[in-house]
Amino acid sequence: MDRKEIVASIVGLLRREKLSAFIIPSGDCHGSEYVADHWKCREYVSGFDGSAGTLVVTVEGAALWTDSRYWLQAEAQLDGSGITLMREGADGVPSMAEWLCSKFAHGRVGVDASLYTVRSMESLMRSLSPLEVVAMGDIFDELWSGRPVMPDAPVTLLDDEYSGLRASGKLRRVRSSLGLSHGDVYPVSALDEIAWLLNIRGGDIDYNPVTVSYLLITEDEAILFINGDKLSVSVVHKLRNEGVEIRDYGDFDAALSQCRDKRVVFNPSSLSWRHYELLRLGGAVLEAESDPSGVITSMKAVKNPIEIEGFRRAMVEDGVALVRFYMWLEEQLHLGRRPTEWQSGERLRQFRAESPLFRSDSFAPIVGYRSNGAIVHYEAPRRGCKRVGMDGFLLIDSGGQYLCGTTDITRTVHFGTPTEQEKRDFTLVLKGNIDLARAVFPEGTRGSQLDFLARRHLCAESLNYLHGTGHGVGHYLCVHEGPQSIRMNENPVPLKAGMVITDEPGLYRPRKWGIRSENVMLCVEHSSGPFGRYLALEPLTLFPFDVRSIVLDMLTVEQRRWLNRYHATVYDRLSPGLTAKEKVWLMGKTKSI
Repeated sequence: MDRKEIVASIVGLLRREKLSAFIIPSGDCHGSEYVADHWKCREYVSGFDGSAGTLVVTVEGAALWTDSRYWLQAEAQLDGSGITLMREGADGVPSMAEWLCSKFAHGRVGVDASLYTVRSMESLMRSLSPLEVVAMGDIFDELWSGRPVMPDAPVTLLDDEYSGLRASGKLRRVRSSLGLSHGDVYPVSALDEIAWLLNIRGGDIDYNPVTVSYLLITEDEAILFINGDKLSVSVVHKLRNEGVEIRDYGDFDAALSQCRDKRVVFNPSSLSWRHYELLRLGGAVLEAESDPSGVITSMKAVKNPIEIEGFRRAMVEDGVALVRFYMWLEEQLHLGRRPTEWQSGERLRQFRAESPLFRSDSFAPIVGYRSNGAIVHYEAPRRGCKRVGMDGFLLIDSGGQYLCGTTDITRTVHFGTPTEQEKRDFTLVLKGNIDLARAVFPEGTRGSQLDFLARRHLCAESLNYLHGTGHGVGHYLCVHEGPQSIRMNENPVPLKAGMVITDEPGLYRPRKWGIRSENVMLCVEHSSGPFGRYLALEPLTLFPFDVRSIVLDMLTVEQRRWLNRYHATVYDRLSPGLTAKEKVWLMGKTKSI
């Protein structure tokens, strides 16, 4: 079926169920940002394959909301579908709730209850009032002919030399933090939480080394609900030695239904509404945990010394691969060859794969030449994309999953002679990156309090970017990790020593160029005194910025000093792993300015 026919089939369901609308969000029943093919229902209906977006189908038509990262992409992918693009956050564009309430004075709005957490469902109900939100099941089991099956990639265990703490030790920390006693139950559905807690890794979601599963933690048990075919005999044996029992994935609902009169501690931001209702109606004594981010997420965000050392090692592996890639790309261009954006991303992956620790990309590489760089989450098609040349900016945002850590780096480079406007834009973005990296701030500072450091030089010229400045990064896990962030929107989570977060301001001129400069940073203790403890940000990423694109006079003395120190560190850390020729190349890119 084409997209209009698929929408028509949903409209038929609306009429049959006497619904005014049906909402199709992006996630899965585990609250994942990126999902396996089985749960890509919004993409199946709309054709839009960005990671964030919400589709609403009504009898009168359909509309899709997505944020600024995806406006250009969604506009192209929705073309001819009959689905209206709603540019979320743009002036004059109503929110999904405002739009629905303006169309229907009263009515019933259907949702798949497994795709909404307790907190998001309660928020949805408030925003849509007086419309009634109807919690339903997965309608696509009926409507999606040929739907992809559930993923079944094998599970591996992360060795202690990389994790820094055994699963049994992490489970003890969780039980102690939650105060679990006899009969208490703590359900866990977030896939990255389960992976981190049990030191397991999988491949059920592209680029995210997680496995589809649930976990129940009690005072003296941990029960992993998973398709047993994913587990080798060795993995099962080692998990049992850590105190983990294995049951079938499909048995999780039955286990929850047996919680009558038991104290069930839950995280409203991760437990699905469907499971919450199953527990409530089954007579469980429900108690929301006190940590609003969730105890496991908060523990996972603060890396232990072994994880931090693993990040440092991963950045060296990544930096060496990047040196070899950019040397290769420069050589190709100087020989008159013009690899495509897709070919460049594939070649970069091949260089990363030369490391024995490499497992996969950490996300689909963003390789945008000239105007394509202005598409914030651009993904070059294998056929029909631009060829890279020497007369414009090339923006590459990429990363790798290594056994010891996860990387995420963006560099914008010009292989020819940048214009004065290009250089000025590049320098404004770089100044913001450096100013955030140089920040020293009191303990308890939130990301929103630091965000303007990265934007202020752009804002002084009435320029800005609409995405966040920084996101947490998992340890050989999801490249986007909470609870910390650096962005304009308020996030009550303070930065803590041991957190890993990105620094990535940008500037995008549609149909011209895009610029982003990104490093992964480690939050570290800086000093303490009569006014308390102070924190700072240490760059982990190891690769030079494009000095040719800088207007040197725009840098302050402090900014230039920081850049020279950073480049010296890049050379010192990477050069032991390079050939003589590669060292000469890197020395030229990191020389003092």
